[in-house]
Amino acid sequence: MNLRLIALSLLVASASTNVGCKKDSASETPEPAAPAPAPAPEPEAEATPEPEAAPAPEPAPAAKDLAAVVAGLEKGKTFHELLVAAELDKELASADVSLTILVPTDEAFAKLPKGTLDKWKKNKEQLQKALKYHFIPGLNDTAKIGNYRTAPTAAGPELPIKQTQDAEMTIDGAKLLEVNIPASNGLVHVIDKVLVTKK
Repeated sequence: MNLRLIALSLLVASASTNVGCKKDSASETPEPAAPAPAPAPEPEAEATPEPEAAPAPEPAPAAKDLAAVVAGLEKGKTFHELLVAAELDKELASADVSLTILVPTDEAFAKLPKGTLDKWKKNKEQLQKALKYHFIPGLNDTAKIGNYRTAPTAAGPELPIKQTQDAEMTIDGAKLLEVNIPASNGLVHVIDKVLVTKK
């Protein structure tokens, strides 16, 4: 009898232990899985700045007429004063036909015989003729003039042209100091001598 009670007690105790273990196992809640990391946002493409429009080129300044070019010569003040006195500056400013002007320097005028300029200034017609002896019709750069033996002038008489042994060109004995100065209606060359017509 006692053995049966002991055996029965052991069975009950064993059953209670098994039930408790099942309850503990059932009560355990599995931990939730960690959320998957969110995909990294793609970098936004930077907007390409539109190229700035290139500034419009400034218009080239209009070429000056012969009268204005002569007036601007640093060494041609005397020649310009004589042009104004002879009223040829207006003619050069509005000339429709191209001219090539040979402008003697102020120093060249200073070498003229005493009284020459005063004589010219007192006789407008004579002054105009003296100045026009420095006018060659047409556009005549140094390359073109170098092919001439003589060059016509607006005064009538022609200018003798020579080439020296050093390939230096002279016009009626005058040397060229500044050449091929452009104007809207011609060209200007600066020379070291006043050209005086023989006629």
